Amino acid sequence: MNAPIAATRLPDCPLRSASGLPCRGTGGCNNRRGAMLSREENETLTQVGPGTPMGDLLRRYWHPVAAAEELEERPARPVRLLGEDLVLFKTGEGTYALLERWCAHRLTDLAQGYVEDGAIRCPRHGWLYSDAGQCLDQPMEEEPFCEDIKLDAYLAEAKAGMVWAYLGPRPAPLIPDYEPFTREDGLVQVVFSLLPCNWLQCHENSMDGIEVEQLMEAMEAAASRGERLQPPPFDFGFEEFEHGFVVQPRGAPGPPSKTSIWPNGLFAGDGQSCRFEWRVPMDDTTTLNVAWFFDRQAPGRDAGLEKRVVHWYAPVREEEGGEAIRSHRLNKKFAIWLNQAPIVDRTKEVLAESDAGVVMLRNKLFSQIALIADGGEPKALVRDPEQNRALPLPFTSDPVPLPPRDGAETEFPYLAGQPEDVRELYRKVRQTWAEARD
Repeated sequence: MNAPIAATRLPDCPLRSASGLPCRGTGGCNNRRGAMLSREENETLTQVGPGTPMGDLLRRYWHPVAAAEELEERPARPVRLLGEDLVLFKTGEGTYALLERWCAHRLTDLAQGYVEDGAIRCPRHGWLYSDAGQCLDQPMEEEPFCEDIKLDAYLAEAKAGMVWAYLGPRPAPLIPDYEPFTREDGLVQVVFSLLPCNWLQCHENSMDGIEVEQLMEAMEAAASRGERLQPPPFDFGFEEFEHGFVVQPRGAPGPPSKTSIWPNGLFAGDGQSCRFEWRVPMDDTTTLNVAWFFDRQAPGRDAGLEKRVVHWYAPVREEEGGEAIRSHRLNKKFAIWLNQAPIVDRTKEVLAESDAGVVMLRNKLFSQIALIADGGEPKALVRDPEQNRALPLPFTSDPVPLPPRDGAETEFPYLAGQPEDVRELYRKVRQTWAEARD
């Protein structure tokens, strides 16, 4: 495994013995010692704007930024991604364009513009831009100079009910066609949550052995019974594979607990119900959490879905008081991040042996940054269309049994704020399983 940049090794560090990776401190750590990262290293991992090392790495990958359905309702919308302000608009049936957001003339917002014949027209003085950013028309000018005006243009494509953006060098890789994306016999929900924090403190959770929300629910259940939370009778191993890392309970039967998708995703679930989560960096202090849920209807049953793919925006704070919502599983971990600093100061943290997966993730990020700086191809890019078909991911299960919820069969447990029409579709799908058991 690649060592991190400027690593300092301590011979008896339990983190290193657990993960093969170094930690920093002043010796004799016993799991309680000095900072894991320097200030400069923390900035390297958290700064994502143009020209930054992490920004350059993340630009090599596609990121989901909108629901395809949104562009049906409104053909142009703003996007903020990796520190850049962009405008996304629909150019045709299933095709999209992504340009600088501000008109070159007087910096007017093109997201308020008009889409016509695959191009977008500025609402202020009518300058028209093609999907490649080239100015095509300047109707207010007696002597147009369109050929001299060109906005930066990026790639946008649709897959699995989402529109994805790519800001990196050409040729672009393919958007991975994960196997769950090919399922058609159930309900897809694309859910967006805006988090005022850095992407990394969200994504590092993908390399914790137990999900934060699982642990919180187990603690709440234990407290309600007047009992002390008992740790699981196993620890966790982390195995790297083609598309990321598998988090596997050691000594526990069954599948892994989750899969960390490289570079900023998570997958959990099985053939009946599963979810992806992407922590999409809008800038250094804002993350768009994009969750993709699939729930299959029972074999031989028809839920009678009026729509198969839906999208919605999930609140993260209570309307009254502004407290972080904690009622649903993903909201529980959002609450952790919302109550941290916008960018965690990792020079002050004290890592333990249980953080071996987080250390592994950070070191992989450092090694990939160094790799692309040397002109190499980073991890998990898919370029062969023949291989990009229903890419398999390991099914997972919760290592800690979760307490039952009221109406668990028909109520959506993951995020607060599910619209009533979507709730009805979800209930229809879940009800097919109840009917199949009867």
